[in-house]
Order: sequence, then structure tokens, then C-alpha cells
Amino acid sequence: MKKLLLTLITGFAASAFADIDRTQKPEPAPAPAASFPDYKTETLPNGLKVFIIEDDRKPTVTFRLVIRSGSLFDTKRGTADFVAGLLNRGTEKRDAATFALETDSIGVGIESDAGPDSISVSAAGLTKYTGKILDLFSDAVFHAAFPAEQFAKLQRQTLSSLEEEKQQPAKLAGKLTGKVLYGEYPYGAYLTPAAVQALTRDDLTAFHHEHFCPNNATLAIVGDVKAEDILAEVKRVFGDWKKGDPRMMKMAAPPAMHGVTIHLLDRPGSVQSNIVIVQPGPPRANPDTPELNVLNATIGGGFSGRLFQNLREKHGWTYGAYSAFSMLKFGGGFTANAETRNEVTAPAIVETLKEIARLSDEPVPEAELVLQRQYNIGNYLLSLENSARTAQRVQDIDLYGLPADFYKTYARRMSETTPAKVQTLAKKHLSTTDLAIVVVGEAKDVQPALEKIGKVIVYDQDLKPVAK
Repeated sequence: MKKLLLTLITGFAASAFADIDRTQKPEPAPAPAASFPDYKTETLPNGLKVFIIEDDRKPTVTFRLVIRSGSLFDTKRGTADFVAGLLNRGTEKRDAATFALETDSIGVGIESDAGPDSISVSAAGLTKYTGKILDLFSDAVFHAAFPAEQFAKLQRQTLSSLEEEKQQPAKLAGKLTGKVLYGEYPYGAYLTPAAVQALTRDDLTAFHHEHFCPNNATLAIVGDVKAEDILAEVKRVFGDWKKGDPRMMKMAAPPAMHGVTIHLLDRPGSVQSNIVIVQPGPPRANPDTPELNVLNATIGGGFSGRLFQNLREKHGWTYGAYSAFSMLKFGGGFTANAETRNEVTAPAIVETLKEIARLSDEPVPEAELVLQRQYNIGNYLLSLENSARTAQRVQDIDLYGLPADFYKTYARRMSETTPAKVQTLAKKHLSTTDLAIVVVGEAKDVQPALEKIGKVIVYDQDLKPVAK
């Protein structure tokens, strides 16, 4: 009987798969109609906006608090960075060692980070420790002490890092790119040793007092929780948090670029060049973000991107070439970057500009675009497994004023991006006539060839222009 049953099953399987052509790649399934979890929203009387996403797949919970003030609000450069860097290094109730011991004892990590538009504080751990996590989390948020010894330690670490960055071409290129893109606009500011040494603990305390208040914050909770139960806990812990009067910020768009300029940071001894082609880009709330992801993947999103195929596969000039849109509240930028040997720096720039122009000049073939659409959709759907990423997206809707259904329609919109749409967006957002080219490398080796492309401004390693 068993032999007969096995024969029947084998025969059925063979029949079922007989018509499958294994030489043909199967058609991708359509993007799901809705690919973002539902969430509940509640605003406490003190103004704290709370987002709750129930997810019982793992016995964990993630808390993420966003303060709607980042380095854009610095009165002294570096204030927001130092506030974020010291939140988990000691409070009025616990010194740094005690705080670390208590978080380690329950396997929870409390981390904070400062960006231009906001400061985020996050904690994640097992749901059974929810009460203890909230106790430690709120202590860091409410009672940050910025201890003198920890402040001095962070100053020393930061100064050491700034010195090390002079030997890191990618870091130098990033700083110069921001300076070239934004000029005197605050988004282009970067830390210097003088700025670090000018900071005081009083600066941090003043920033914390002004900006860390419930009516300037959102709290996202993702995990194995029931909305009603966790909201009661949030009210218990955050309900008495006093309202504040934070400074608001409304700024004009960053400056436009006109013409092509080349900014060469001279790094004697470099045998290769770090290249960044940069131009202004749209802000975070622009209506084209899902489709721009597909456009970006097409030109420089990875191994299948045109820059990678051209500069690496065709010419063998680099290990990798990539592009990205960076989108902030009041503006953004587009960058295309690669690292090449000195002797091919100028040709690599020329080829990169050709690829940027090609997106505007001709439609992307449908077969190529299918690959990029599916790549982006797949990455997005996989990222939904990350609780912290989900929390961030919910809070981004509030922080940047995005449509309420922004992430509900995200995958669908990428799946519907057409060659015509990509070409239209390329004409709208990309240019080969108004941009800047940043190069970090040996000036005497690369400058003569660069001058055939455009005007060259030379900088030292402190990012100061060098007189001819």
C-alpha cells in the first residue's frame, strides 16, 4: 500500500510540474495592495502624540521617541549631537555605570541619535520587561544629567575622531559635499575642533530644557502589546511630562546651483580619488518619493545599477559606484559617487554624467525597469520586519507632513512606475548643467584632467580653499 501511495504521489507531482519551463524566470507577483501595518494614534493632554502598532510575532517591544528638533536648532554647532550622545551616560537618578548595569541586566539597549531635523531615542527588549524598560527609557529622556566626566570624555572622543577623519577620504568627501551643496545653509554645517571645544554642559542643559517636551515629541510603540494596556502604561509614565515652549523653525529652500564647478580636496599621497557628483534634490515631503526610489535604483542603487555596470563591469575603474537621494525637511540632494584610480578620475566623471543625462534623454527599457521595481519592492517589504524601521516610518509621517496613507501605497506606487514616469522625474530632478563635482585625491595627479571639465577650486584637509 505504501509503495502504491508513493507511486501515485510521485506521478501526480511529475504531472503537475511537467508543463513548467525552467529556462524561463517566473513573472513576479503583484505588489500587495496594502503593505504597511495599521496603527492606532492617541494624543495625550500634554501634547505627546503616541502611535501603537500591535505585532505579536515576537515577544518583544520597541519604543522610539522623536524630538522634533535636531542640529538645525543648534545655537552652538554640535549641541544636538552631544545631547544625544550623553542621554544614556548617566541621569539625575543613576550614574553611567548604574544605568549601563540596569539596562544590561534585562538585555535592553537604549540608544539616541541626532539628525538635522530631529533627535530620536529608542529602546527595545522583551515584552515582559516593559515596565522596567519604560522606567529606564523615561529616566534618560526626563532626567539627563550630562555628567561632567562623561561630557569631557565625549569631547575627547569627538576630537580624536575629527583628527582621524583627516585620514579617511570618504569622510572628507562627505563634509565637503555638504559644504558645497548647502553653503552657509545649516544643513551644510559640520563639526570642527573649535566648535567641540566651545561647547559647555550648560549649552546641552539649555537645549534639553527647551526642546525635550511632550508637545514637541512623538512616541511610537511596536511589538507584542495590546493598545489599551500599553497606552495606560504610557499615560502613567509620560502623562505628567510638562509642556514646553520649543522654538519653531521655518526655512526657505537651500540655495540653487548654477553651472558646473569642481571642488578638489588635495590629499597628498592618495593613489585613488573619491568622487561625488552632487546637486540639489527634493525635500522629504515631495510627492515623488516612491518613484524616485525606482529612478535611483536604475542609475546607482546597487549591482544592477547603470553606474555599477558602466564604471565597474564595462571599464573596470572601481569596485562600486552608487547614487542616492538625501531628503530632509527643508531640502535635499542627489549624489553619485565612486572611488577610482587617479589616472581615470576624469573619465569616470564623464561617464557618470553621461549616465545621468541618459535617464532624461531616453526612456528606460521596460525589462530593465521591471528588475529595479521588484528590487525596491522586495527591499521595502523585507524592511517591514524591522520594528525600529516601522516605528520611524510612522513618526516620519508626522515629522515631515507626509500623507496618512504614504506607506500604505508605497509598494504599489513603485510597482506602477513606468519608463515615461522615470524619464519625466529625471528631467525634473536631475541636471548635468547645474551641479558640483567633489573630488578627494592627489591634486598634482588629477587636477590637470579635471580642469578640462570645468573650473577647479582646491581645498586643504581643513576644507579651506587654497590660494593658487
